Amino acid sequence: MSLLTVGTRQWDHVVPIALGDVRPTMGHEVKLARLEQTPNLWTDSQFDAGETSLSKYVRRRAEGDDSVVGLPIFVMRGFRHRCIIVSSASDLYSLRDLESARIGVTGWPDSGNTWTRALLTEANMDLAEIRWTVGRLTADHPIVDRYDGVVPDARFSVVSGEKPMVDALADGELDAVFTPFLPPNFSSPNSQMRLLFDDVVEAEKQFLEEKQYIPGIHILGVRAQLLKTSPDVPRELGRMFSESAQIASKRHRKLQDVTPWLNQAIDLFDGTGISDASPIGLKANERMLSDFICHMQEQGLVGQVPSLSELFPFALDGECGD
Repeated sequence: MSLLTVGTRQWDHVVPIALGDVRPTMGHEVKLARLEQTPNLWTDSQFDAGETSLSKYVRRRAEGDDSVVGLPIFVMRGFRHRCIIVSSASDLYSLRDLESARIGVTGWPDSGNTWTRALLTEANMDLAEIRWTVGRLTADHPIVDRYDGVVPDARFSVVSGEKPMVDALADGELDAVFTPFLPPNFSSPNSQMRLLFDDVVEAEKQFLEEKQYIPGIHILGVRAQLLKTSPDVPRELGRMFSESAQIASKRHRKLQDVTPWLNQAIDLFDGTGISDASPIGLKANERMLSDFICHMQEQGLVGQVPSLSELFPFALDGECGD
């Protein structure tokens, strides 16, 4: 039995695989490593498969690099309304309030920031009117390249900043920051930051009602070389990640009895009528993927892109079990 090494970040829904509660059935032993950082499947040879940025994958494929094959298995999803922070003293409370603002982002081509900028364009705002700064969120984050080889579209005013963006926000040098994860002490009583939206849950509920999906951020990728000899791997990974997510969800629901207000969050999502927050398969994600690629093109991150069936040759529709 051959060993298949998979690397993802430390998400709850992969824990059953990591612990061995979900086992392979098709001739592969699967070892899942839970990592602090998203692996780079194009440069890190220790993994046969792993979590990768949807934006990076689409850009690499558009450049003609087919060494990694994406699977319509979304390891990370999330609404982006909760990812816009402002100063607690700010008088900004809506997307329209960000018109002509000074906004910091933690990475220019990142999937999450692409989705967040898309909220502005869908609010009929011109991204070229915004003054963008790309940099680190806090002093604990390193000063590194945050463009991933992407040159921002000439329409946009984009500069790089070394000053931590939470400090620039506090000092009035930025009006808002787009960040995938909230900074430490964000919710503390003496925090100088808050979310843009007064009622972020309502904003996200409206988005979900209109779009019928939660934005996909990271997918599972597999080395193309492996698939030449093991074409069964995508289906097996689809089954395992589906089963693992179901087990994690059941465990999560048990926690509502001992976790304050978790039951309210669970009841809130149940009330949407959407049975699966992160469905697997190309058909179930077709609208979301099409929207994302359009946003990438509108933002000048990519030009001509292969079709969805070329990007995801293993559709995994209805093959991953219940």
